[in-house]
Amino acid sequence: MTDNLSAELLGLNGAVALVTGGAGGIPKAAAIALAKAGAHVAVADIADEFTAQTVKEIEALGRRAIALHADVRRPQDVHAMVAQTRERLGPITVAVNGVGSLGAATPKSFLDFTLDDWNGPIELNLTSTMLCMQAEAVAMIRDGVRGAIVNFGSTSGLRAAPSVAHYGAANAAVIHLTGSAALELAPYGIRVNCVVPGTHNVDRTGRQTPTSRRPEQAEFMRKTAEAVPQGRLGLPEETAGVAVFLASNLSSYMTGHTVVSDGGVVHTTRRPPVGTLNPAAIGGRA
Repeated sequence: MTDNLSAELLGLNGAVALVTGGAGGIPKAAAIALAKAGAHVAVADIADEFTAQTVKEIEALGRRAIALHADVRRPQDVHAMVAQTRERLGPITVAVNGVGSLGAATPKSFLDFTLDDWNGPIELNLTSTMLCMQAEAVAMIRDGVRGAIVNFGSTSGLRAAPSVAHYGAANAAVIHLTGSAALELAPYGIRVNCVVPGTHNVDRTGRQTPTSRRPEQAEFMRKTAEAVPQGRLGLPEETAGVAVFLASNLSSYMTGHTVVSDGGVVHTTRRPPVGTLNPAAIGGRA
């Protein structure tokens, strides 16, 4: 439960929050942080077992929570997700769109991209965010809610990154879409902002898992941690706090903005490449 000071500062006590991707990682941490701030939370994901665990943790805090199965690349799932949240918890006042990753795509030179390689990260990061924002904003407008939408992007959308150009392009577009949507939704009293996390070493449960990854992944994580000025990878709770800030009254005069939570790595030239480049398109081995 929140104390009176926190409730007044944040303005989230009794709010209804919808969090996508909430089965694990930073979105899960955001869902739990919103509950600690006083919100009731709808947790949407395709990983039902982990989604249910997030809901249990929220309910243990004394807040209401529901688990929703939704593939946010599918318009019908998105509309059902929003409708169920409204029916079971009430009008949505906060939406956190946390789905996004490289997905099934493989890091490789853009010269070797197939159309499927390209479309996968676009659908998972950009299209899903657009579909969710559409449905969430329409619901807020119809319910007369002056709400907050928080999107998640990636530092790959801010800085060029070889071998993940598809993922970077998708997240650069998420950042641009956030600003454009903020301008369109401002007349309705809806704010839209974006959180851009750096690399966080977490699994579906939110635990750090440096030894469970493939050797090349573990090496990438090690090099990334060394590149961060703070000397470590982020914890989910640290970046979840940025999402709560953007959802709360503390940021009530902010809209269309991107807030980076990366330990300062985008200000350096030390970001390691995700993979090696040897394009098959020009005679190499991808």
